[in-house]
Formats: sequence, C-alpha cells, structure tokens
Amino acid sequence: MTHAFDPVEHRSTSRPSTDLDARRRTLEVRVDDGYQRIDQAVLSGSDVTDWESFWLRLLDEYEDVCRELDQAA
Repeated sequence: MTHAFDPVEHRSTSRPSTDLDARRRTLEVRVDDGYQRIDQAVLSGSDVTDWESFWLRLLDEYEDVCRELDQAA
C-alpha cells in the first residue's frame, strides 16, 4: 500500500543545520497531514492500523531531526 506521506530517508549527521531545518519543516507538514488523514479515515470507519504504524515511524523521524537540530545549536 502506498501512502501520500511515505517516508524518504534523509539521515546524516554531517548535514548543515539549514538542511536539517528544512527537513524538519517538511516532516512537520507530513506529520500534521498524516494525523488529519488518519483522523478523517477513523471518522469514516476505515481501519487505520497500518497508517498509524507508519505515522508513528514518521513522527520518530521528525523527533530524530529535532534532536539533531538541538545538538547542532
């Protein structure tokens, strides 16, 4: 199953903080969008188990980038 918010791996500790900040903003939009899509699917009675699992991985990626930015600051 393909989702509109499939992850793209972009992990590196040598990336400049501006790239990390752009990645953080992109992930933030995707996390928010995914949350809204899941919420709508739940309201329509759809099974969202797979979406929720994916969303949690996306959230983990977002949190990783935020930690990297904090460490770079």
